[in-house]
Amino acid sequence: MAVKKVFVLAGEASGDILGAEWIRAAQALSPNLSFTYCGGPAMREVLDGQRPVVPMESMAFMGFAEVLRHLPAIWQNDQHIKAHLKRVSPDIILFVDYPGYNLRLAEWIRRGNLASKTPRMLQLVCPQFWAWKAKRLPRIVHAYDAVYPLLPFESNLLQIAGGVAPYFGHPAAHRVEAAVPNPQGPLALLPGSREQEWSQHVSLFAQVAKEMNRAACWYRPLHVSDADYRRMLSRFGVDGVQANVCTDVPSMGGVSAALVASGTATLEVALRAIPMVVAYRTSGISYAIGKRVIRVPYISLVNLILDRPAVKECIQDEANTENLRLALIHAESDGQSQSLMQDLRQAIDRGNPMPQMAAHALASN
Repeated sequence: MAVKKVFVLAGEASGDILGAEWIRAAQALSPNLSFTYCGGPAMREVLDGQRPVVPMESMAFMGFAEVLRHLPAIWQNDQHIKAHLKRVSPDIILFVDYPGYNLRLAEWIRRGNLASKTPRMLQLVCPQFWAWKAKRLPRIVHAYDAVYPLLPFESNLLQIAGGVAPYFGHPAAHRVEAAVPNPQGPLALLPGSREQEWSQHVSLFAQVAKEMNRAACWYRPLHVSDADYRRMLSRFGVDGVQANVCTDVPSMGGVSAALVASGTATLEVALRAIPMVVAYRTSGISYAIGKRVIRVPYISLVNLILDRPAVKECIQDEANTENLRLALIHAESDGQSQSLMQDLRQAIDRGNPMPQMAAHALASN
């Protein structure tokens, strides 16, 4: 059966970018596809300004405490999405990251709740069952027709469990080129992409730059406007008017090192061959719960992929100005950023994965 209608669901900024890249690749293969989506500015742009069913900004809740506070909004989003799917009846649903909600929705669809045909359901970015909630693995294999993992070891684990999980590589390796750090340049500060991350990291990161006597270059996420980002900096104690605000982490240059609050940015900075330290704080209750359930020794994608402490991670109480200052000095002087970048590329670079993922999705329907 020919694919005509596709629904793409991404609930956060990194997923929005991945969803946009997949849509672009699918359009190149089949220009007459009709898309609807939940996402942000990247997907809105590739779809010529088309409005989302639910905007990403209304979905990007992270952490146990934050999810509890926003349960009414989460329920309302869920009702909007389910009503849309019943009305549109897509041939394919591409779920992008956002694992908790996506898996529940896929299972709801798999139980026949759409009344019409069950669409082909694909998950781009594997849920981290290997980090916590290992019992999700059978659910993942049953719910999705295919999973497109971005980390190489995930493909092996899924296929052993009976899932369809071809590994096409990580898109960051294709879109991010190596650079040369500038020892005299500013310190790149990446305090995250959400309100709760900014509240924990902005003043801390600013203090680290001050104690190192470095100018700060703040990297804002693409889904946040320059004006909104500057207002956010001011709210957390940084002069947002005078701040040097940059964007586009894959093209980061002219900086001496980077202080990064985990996420996809850690991978992009490492692929640029820029010395880096990862720092992450969260609420006390989220940290206490996470410490009990998380089963892996690292939080950064770099260390997870390479299965070693290739970049320094300072988590919760260890994320203080003195530890971060010393860690950054060491990262700048140890000369490992180039070899780290090469090791990463060897592990995850398979060329541009999106045309391969799109071809697999459309051909297998």
